[in-house]
Amino acid sequence: MTNIFIIAGALFGIIVAPLGFFVGLQVSPVLANVLLLPFIVVSWSSGILLGDMSALLLVWSTVLSIAFWATVFGLVGFGIKKLRR
Repeated sequence: MTNIFIIAGALFGIIVAPLGFFVGLQVSPVLANVLLLPFIVVSWSSGILLGDMSALLLVWSTVLSIAFWATVFGLVGFGIKKLRR
């Protein structure tokens, strides 16, 4: 069951990048900050603004986003698995 959550988190990590930008512009900047947390961390740590990132840095941020959201979803799946027992 945890593997399904990890795969769903990885897929969410791919989708969340464009989704976060559109949500931030249209709906809620706070929700966009949560969705784009890996991108914001890379931007902050490198000292490069989010809009000034190179293509390589954006790809690296997307890979980090995939790993981050897969970990979050995996931990949620692990917690649900433990609660069911």
